[in-house]
Amino acid sequence: MLACFAFLFAEAQNTELPKLTAGDYFNNFQMFTNKSPNVNAAFANVQQLACNPAYERLATELIHNSFAQDFIERHIEDKTELEMRTKRRLLATQILAKMISDTCVILRKQASPLFILTKIQEAPNDPKQIASLTNQFITSEIDGQDIYRYRAGRYGLMILGIINQYPEFKLLKEELMDKLAANLKAGQPIVTDSSGRADLDKRAWYRFLNAYVNFIKSEQVQDRQQKENLLKAAFEFSPDLVDKNHASGYFYDMHMLLGKEKNGFQEEYLAFITTNSDKQQLMATLLKMALVEPSFKKNLKAVHQEVMPGANFNNYWQKGIDKEAVNSPPIALSVLGNSPFSSKSLLGQWILVDFWGTWCGPCREEHPALQKFHESMIADKSKKLSFLTIACRDTESRVLAYMSKNNYNFPVAMSDKKVEKSFKIQGYPTKILITPTGKYVTVPFGVDWVGFVNKYIEAD
Repeated sequence: MLACFAFLFAEAQNTELPKLTAGDYFNNFQMFTNKSPNVNAAFANVQQLACNPAYERLATELIHNSFAQDFIERHIEDKTELEMRTKRRLLATQILAKMISDTCVILRKQASPLFILTKIQEAPNDPKQIASLTNQFITSEIDGQDIYRYRAGRYGLMILGIINQYPEFKLLKEELMDKLAANLKAGQPIVTDSSGRADLDKRAWYRFLNAYVNFIKSEQVQDRQQKENLLKAAFEFSPDLVDKNHASGYFYDMHMLLGKEKNGFQEEYLAFITTNSDKQQLMATLLKMALVEPSFKKNLKAVHQEVMPGANFNNYWQKGIDKEAVNSPPIALSVLGNSPFSSKSLLGQWILVDFWGTWCGPCREEHPALQKFHESMIADKSKKLSFLTIACRDTESRVLAYMSKNNYNFPVAMSDKKVEKSFKIQGYPTKILITPTGKYVTVPFGVDWVGFVNKYIEAD
């Protein structure tokens, strides 16, 4: 079972619901599909959530990221697990049937693309029915539609995987693929420095699905140049550093489409050009890959030495970072119990800045590792990296008490309530790495941040 969003639980005794919060409806639905299975009670809660326009985003998360997992087809050998999933699917099918036949138009629209997918899944021996449903999906969910709003793009690609098994559907498959590809290309949102989390999540979703559809197309062509162009597109739309900080935008799609965690198709393109292209193109590709996943830096250095023997790799690496990085706003704060901190005075050094708060659970969870990192920096005499943490939405008294209670001594500055806005911090913890030239990259959340930072700054 994939991860799902968590809210405070609230009890619901019957389907005549009192006025509850969006989180209550969300969690009640989860309770009535997991702990206390009840079709009518579950439906009543999703109906209240989905039919309120103010709750649309949370309804989408519930229906298409949590609930939809019950319709993922997996090969399961364990008999007990298979029985459990069969029961869950039966319950989910009954709830979905109520959703698609409800009088609430918004709820029907939310459920429609998922419902059509399930009907296609249920007709493996009825090609005529599959063709009819696929045409219905194209007409009602793709043509002229927003394929992000109710995740029709995801379900269209899942349907594509089903009909790909039927040779007689060649033309239908091409039509579905081409329309999905055109819609995904046209729908890519334009984001700016002021874009919020919702737009950046949407960008990550469109880019990941764009990468996937181009990869699928690449597997079905024989022409070398055409294959390269498609793999290159799959590579270029694969998650970049911005997307990786908004992986929640495509996390569920990744698992539902691929059945595993796979952040893009960089390695497929790399494998192709390694044997089919010149070293300059290979080096440029590896640079892009290493900037997102620094473990490729070693491969990049080896090719750089072949292409540019005697040239300084560290200069090449720094230029590559600065080309993609963003100009860093200045930081001027006072470190608790210590001297003032000024990023301008540290020009020429790397600076790691961590934004956190005592109220932030994920921040607290990683602080033992943060403390060890700080201690390792004290032991390192090279002074390549300066380190600062900034406590946000907090008070000095709470921070000092927290540090004392846990025997932490990593450097902390209290936010001036401006610095997190200047760096457009949208979640906590967030780490930014300022380059020696005064630019910065955001360290992707959820990665091995210590390894990421060390590989970025190490001189080879």
